[in-house]
Amino acid sequence: MDYSTVEYTIPVLNRSNETFSFDDFFKKPKRVNVVFDDEFPVSATIWDIVFAGRYAFILDGNSRLSKIDLRKRRVVDQRQFKRSQVVLSYYDKHLYAIGVDNNCIVYEYDMNLNMTDSTSVRNMNAASFCRIKDGFIFLNRRETGSRGKYVVTNKSLTKGVSFVKVEGRQYKRYDTRLILSSEVFMRRPFGKVLCFDIENNDGYRYDGEKLKKVFHIGTDINDPALSPLNNLRLIYASKGNLLFNYYHDDGTDGMAFFDKHHNLVGQGPSYDATVDGLFKYKYRQVGNKLVRIHMVTPEDRGPYPYKASQAQFEFFRAK
Repeated sequence: MDYSTVEYTIPVLNRSNETFSFDDFFKKPKRVNVVFDDEFPVSATIWDIVFAGRYAFILDGNSRLSKIDLRKRRVVDQRQFKRSQVVLSYYDKHLYAIGVDNNCIVYEYDMNLNMTDSTSVRNMNAASFCRIKDGFIFLNRRETGSRGKYVVTNKSLTKGVSFVKVEGRQYKRYDTRLILSSEVFMRRPFGKVLCFDIENNDGYRYDGEKLKKVFHIGTDINDPALSPLNNLRLIYASKGNLLFNYYHDDGTDGMAFFDKHHNLVGQGPSYDATVDGLFKYKYRQVGNKLVRIHMVTPEDRGPYPYKASQAQFEFFRAK
């Protein structure tokens, strides 16, 4: 994708029922299986996950933050979080977390999961965020005063610059079903961040100074039940290609892949949701790789049905 071009619309007209095949777009993945034990239990539900070199940090459904050594294939440390801390970001050997329900408090942790700082931002309710070189960029759930949908701050959170303010619609909130994690931000080279507006299906590029709208996912279908792509999440952007995870209110979930010429070249369920269950996988981008995380829970867990015994990490590279 040429990010220097003007804004364009990616048209989506039809809804596909064919299964989406990763093999068509990605090379054979490298698989890493991580086994959990009773010392560091991990829930089968993942709220968020970030990667830092050989480590993966998982925040699970029981508000535990686990540090996983992918070489040793096991959890090496763990902390209990407050339940409101559900969004993670990583930058320069520090882990950051925010609570989406506590007026945007940013917590800083070192690589050993020790909290080193906490700071609050006023007049903002963040649905997601990303730590960048000179500070933070937030997806704001509530537009108030001079603060718009995207708010860029310095590292101390004492100065904010607002972008993309929707005039005449103050206090507009995101649907609570669409409060996601770090999937709405893609870190690009040279300090650039690709931001996806999950409410309006618009993509923006932040180059360290300005925020520019670069694409819109468009359709002529107004009925949400019939819309080919509903409730989009951006999960991969590399070599000009875009990959979106989406879900519909009827319980279907799938993928849409756009090539560098902005053509829809692959669309459909990523698996059989009727067999495997909705949102079986979590996805993250790590550099130019796409990581798919599958938490495996055996049927014979006895009194601990939500405790996973294994996580499978699959690292994909684009063809």
